[in-house]
Amino acid sequence: MRNKSMILGSVLAGLALSFAQVSFAQADGAQQKADAKAQARQKAMSGPPDATAEFDAKQLRLIFGGAEGKGVLHFKGKDYPFTMTGVTVGGVGYTEAHGTANVYFLKNIEDFPGNYQGIGAGAAVGVSKGGNTFQNMKEVVITTKSKGEGVALNLGVSSISIKLVK
Repeated sequence: MRNKSMILGSVLAGLALSFAQVSFAQADGAQQKADAKAQARQKAMSGPPDATAEFDAKQLRLIFGGAEGKGVLHFKGKDYPFTMTGVTVGGVGYTEAHGTANVYFLKNIEDFPGNYQGIGAGAAVGVSKGGNTFQNMKEVVITTKSKGEGVALNLGVSSISIKLVK
């Protein structure tokens, strides 16, 4: 009886080890696919954007903050005016900015409006320059470059909501 228990235990341990190896192999394969996708997206963002935009924005921060602005998206030979509002966590100050943006992975105009998240850091005293990267749930990525005026310190998370103007 004792030999049968030892044999059964050995078989179960072998099965558990085989299952663990398969699980680790699957996890490793999923990580490799995710890494390859991230590298392909990064490479695509080094090329020409799918769309461009110009915008003007105002932002007030006191730990929590808010922003609003407007702009024009240039996509497939057409101009699409939009508005944006945002919330931030982290930072103090007030700035007014004018900027440009490159938009990547935008295939349909319907994918542009929505909520975008990003993380940024910067400081402004008088005239400043800055940039951020935002992404929405449809994987559209917006990279911004802006020049502004004001006094501010920014280190935190931002969320913006973009709506097309009809």
